[in-house]
Amino acid sequence: MTWQDTSDAAWPSPADPGDLSRRLAHRREELRLSSAQVAARAGLSQRYLEYLERYPARADATVLRKLAAALQTSPAALLGGGAVTAAGGRATRSPDGRALRRLTVADCWRLIAPGGVGRIAFCMPSGPVVLPVNYAVVRGSQPSSAVSSSAVASSAIVLRTGHGTLIEAHGYDKVAFEVDHIDDALCQGWSVLVAGQAHIVAQPAELRHLNARADVLPWPEGERDVWVRVVPTKVTGRRIESQ
Repeated sequence: MTWQDTSDAAWPSPADPGDLSRRLAHRREELRLSSAQVAARAGLSQRYLEYLERYPARADATVLRKLAAALQTSPAALLGGGAVTAAGGRATRSPDGRALRRLTVADCWRLIAPGGVGRIAFCMPSGPVVLPVNYAVVRGSQPSSAVSSSAVASSAIVLRTGHGTLIEAHGYDKVAFEVDHIDDALCQGWSVLVAGQAHIVAQPAELRHLNARADVLPWPEGERDVWVRVVPTKVTGRRIESQ
């Protein structure tokens, strides 16, 4: 029984779910679990779980970890991790109250600066290819976890790959690189697209610096000692958000 189906007579006030409430209910319904099943998995009372799905409550870190484990996700995802607020840009409002906003270049860099997983795209004779990769953002010769507006022009994206891979074969091509964050429960998110020129890093000093400082840990097994740097020529982004 979800919070939508719970009788208002059993509660002192009508349901008024917050962001966490919606994410909890959305994830539980994705897994096709009842509130009783999730509560049992998390070691919480069913009444408390129903309360969290009905009202904009703030759960402590211990409860969030238990709920995340029960729902096969992470505390950050339940809290909307990655949904960084960006300022600026002109918004186009849809009839249902959602706004599509174009992001400034500085906002785009702030959103993708923490690194993580993105997608690199390039063209082959058979057509476009898009591959998921781990990446980091570097500024000049120094990796940075937060790119300021003044550093936008010198920022680049770096990733690691192996010898003989498709990415190495296209390591000197013009490419596109995309990073996004989607919050299904709230129907909102953002996307950043970087178009630029790829280069295989060959200078020993830069290789030593990237190996020592750039936090890029590819998921696949095997050696990944080929560094590719994407120097941007165009950076665009959009955000859709509820109003």
